Amino acid sequence: MNNNPNQPREYDAVLGGEAPPPVSGVVLGGIEGVKNRLGSSVVEVQVAALSEALNYGDEGLDLVIEALQNSVNEAKHFAARLLKQKGGEKGKQALLHYDPYLAFTTMTNWLVQDFNSDVGILNTEITAYSLNLQLDWQALYAKVRAIVKSASGLSFYEEQLRFRTETHRLDREDTIKKLQIFLNTPQSHQIQALHCYYPSHCFLDVFVEAKSQLSNLKALFWGDPRDDSYKDISKHKLTRNMSLILEAYPNLEVLQIRGRANGDSYDPFLGSCLSFTPTEHLHLKTLIIETKVLPESTLNEIVNLRLPNLEYLELWIGRAGFDAVNLIPKISEKFPKLKYLGIRSCEDADEVAKALVSSPLIERLIILDLSMGEMTNQGVEYFLNCPAVNQLHTLNLSMNYISNTQVLDQLLCQVIAQPQDGEYGHRYSAIHE
Repeated sequence: MNNNPNQPREYDAVLGGEAPPPVSGVVLGGIEGVKNRLGSSVVEVQVAALSEALNYGDEGLDLVIEALQNSVNEAKHFAARLLKQKGGEKGKQALLHYDPYLAFTTMTNWLVQDFNSDVGILNTEITAYSLNLQLDWQALYAKVRAIVKSASGLSFYEEQLRFRTETHRLDREDTIKKLQIFLNTPQSHQIQALHCYYPSHCFLDVFVEAKSQLSNLKALFWGDPRDDSYKDISKHKLTRNMSLILEAYPNLEVLQIRGRANGDSYDPFLGSCLSFTPTEHLHLKTLIIETKVLPESTLNEIVNLRLPNLEYLELWIGRAGFDAVNLIPKISEKFPKLKYLGIRSCEDADEVAKALVSSPLIERLIILDLSMGEMTNQGVEYFLNCPAVNQLHTLNLSMNYISNTQVLDQLLCQVIAQPQDGEYGHRYSAIHE
């Protein structure tokens, strides 16, 4: 057995012979070769070196941990992914020490880049390609009006029905055409992360139909590309039952949804409220729902999903209400591996705090985020009287209505308490400014 880490192993490419190899092909073997390539200015070379580093035991693991300090975001996030997947307890502790949020798999693990058909797809491991399928609605409606006008003898009701039917047909045709350009691009089938920006109401069906061509997909952002801090965003509603995506993409680890979730029923032309039907997904680790108002019915559907490996759950509640007494125990029971819980922009933040301190969930969370809500000093008292809160790594109570944040210094965990919002006593959640 070769115990010398500087000697090449079976998976190394090595220098050989007297003749100089091509410049692009020079790869040193052993741990020294890994170190050499980590110093490269080419991101792809750094990423390849990080992938190989873990083959060299603790010394290689230390190199990956050091890469968390890398000024290049792509290399830093790739190192974080390696530590989460293969770094063991040492890797986990390194992530928590450097940045606890990096300990979770989210869309930030990939560098976002707009898809350009002229450039193509260059790197599917470190890049999340954003696919903007926005339609030219003005041109589409002009076509529809011409079609309806050409059909003589229609009643007003028949004209309206024809208008809606033709709009849906042309919407679908244009959406399929744009998506097909992406799917026909070399390496598109290897895509791991994708941002889908869509105003099209038929896009959910089209995306589900493409499941065999995107079978390697691990992370999906779905919805509005604008990241408004108060989520007072998109006029476009989220399109109906998102469990269809979970069922179509069994390898998905991250699902992040942003947009309008309110509504009463599904309409194929107008969209609907966000919904989930009961389903089981064995690989999903992260679920994020960013919306101005998360209907109580949808919230109950989310909690009833069977996601045994979910580690990260972030829900933007708004003024829809949160039945903390009933939902916190369900979250604790249904998601046994949960380590991050975010109940953000919640007007019932005090009640959430009260329910959490009496739940076993608080004993296994790493990060608890109740920011941008309506928590008062009463909610703080619940935490101060709960010793289990001290085992958290981070407690985020920023942008609430806490007038005495100094008392939070009594807690042993890291507390984010600033800034706080508004005049205390005048309560409204930040999301509704």
